[in-house]
Amino acid sequence: MRMLLTSNGIANNAIRDALIDLLGKPLADSRVVVVIDAILGFPGDSSKLVEHLEGLRSLGWADIDVASLFAGPATLVESRLRSADVILGYGGSNLWAAHAWRATGLAPALAELLDQKVYVGWSAGSMIFARRLDRWPTDFDDQDELDLFGLEAAEPAVPLFDWFFAGHLHADWMPPDAEERFARGAERSGQEVWFVDDDSALLVRDPAAEPIVISTGHWRRFGANGSLIASH
Repeated sequence: MRMLLTSNGIANNAIRDALIDLLGKPLADSRVVVVIDAILGFPGDSSKLVEHLEGLRSLGWADIDVASLFAGPATLVESRLRSADVILGYGGSNLWAAHAWRATGLAPALAELLDQKVYVGWSAGSMIFARRLDRWPTDFDDQDELDLFGLEAAEPAVPLFDWFFAGHLHADWMPPDAEERFARGAERSGQEVWFVDDDSALLVRDPAAEPIVISTGHWRRFGANGSLIASH
């Protein structure tokens, strides 16, 4: 398994170098498929998505495919996933992204491909593997997102981690009590929470092992009782 869970994509050289190390070859020889379902349900200006895609393109990939899991028969979408070296789950709604993998029947393919490809999560795309994602709406005060997308409950795309990922620590648009919120969510859910900034990522090779922090910025690790057990 080769997973790089980021808050804001390939945001700096340290994260880029970690990705190249996972790939074992240059980006110029690698193909990436960007799965954008997490953002598609939100109305309004999509300029940030376009900006992020342009930033990805500028990294010099051999090929960039932008895909929705609902864009055609599942067999066609699966073939696009299989043809890439990197599957990048873009940001938006973690709850809708997880739902999209299950609703399209592509979650089993993702589970298989996680052992064959490099997976890069970008914000919400990093959040869809928590085993107890069902606890997220209530324990992290995110019921509004369930209601927005008409979902009755939350389930992980692939249940891998006994901890939650949260991104955008210290982002200027995050509420001032964000750290308290995630500490409280950790205590309510009884699960650890990794809260990282946009210059940080978690590298995962074994879902049962502790992730490796790749960071030129700041991060927090809250224990299952809500206490701060590590930070930078």
